[in-house]
Amino acid sequence: MKLNIVDDPALVYEMLNTACSLNVPADVRVFKGRIASTYKSRLYEIRGEEGKRGKRSVVIDIPTWDGHFVTLPRGCEMEVHFASKSERFLFEAKLLGKSTFKLGEGSKVKVLLISYPRALESGQRRAYFRVSPPSAQPLLIRMVPVREGDDDKWTYADRREALRTQIFDVGAGGIAVRVAKSVSQGIDVGTRLKLAFRLEPDEDEIKLTGMVRNRRDELAEKSMRTLGIQFVNVEESPEATRDVDRIWRYVAEIQRKELASTRGAT
Repeated sequence: MKLNIVDDPALVYEMLNTACSLNVPADVRVFKGRIASTYKSRLYEIRGEEGKRGKRSVVIDIPTWDGHFVTLPRGCEMEVHFASKSERFLFEAKLLGKSTFKLGEGSKVKVLLISYPRALESGQRRAYFRVSPPSAQPLLIRMVPVREGDDDKWTYADRREALRTQIFDVGAGGIAVRVAKSVSQGIDVGTRLKLAFRLEPDEDEIKLTGMVRNRRDELAEKSMRTLGIQFVNVEESPEATRDVDRIWRYVAEIQRKELASTRGAT
């Protein structure tokens, strides 16, 4: 049986310490008003004395977005999502400050200190987990806005007019893509999109409907912007449900390989 809330202090410490000892990957969702942004990070260690509430902190890697380090303000609120022992957990935290961490026998790296949680939430949280497709096997995607009065089925005109790009971040809850501003005019937050892509070259194409939840212009490449797209209406279609399950298996396999690589390096 899966618990919705793990609030026993000893069990919280055990689960979180196990994840830290393996340096498991984590998704960090940072909130600013009603907008949430998801970044990549990793759990490193728990600091502070056992039994002294409020004295402990959790050390995490500096979050990244599309391979670039992200600067977060002290005190910002976040959710940290991670996997451990075939279960998935999340906890709420605040950014306390910066520090350093020694990676094995290597040099020290810059890290963040976040508040230690009183509880972990557990259960069906798979939509929060994202991975970047391997560079050797990029995920190519076609997408086109859903026209007013149109359904979510692809038409010949859709195939001809579809915007083509690569997925750089994928999870069972949605994807992130980078597109040129010149070809993405009119695609705003709230725009519904028909999405089509393959996880493997020899597999059937995945076709889902998504909604743009956030849009961010790139600072390094001013001609590009990033779209965060959430899958919608999944439960209304058996085909869409199966497609999301396929995405989840794809994500879990990449996470398994990353964890095996991390453990092999320690």
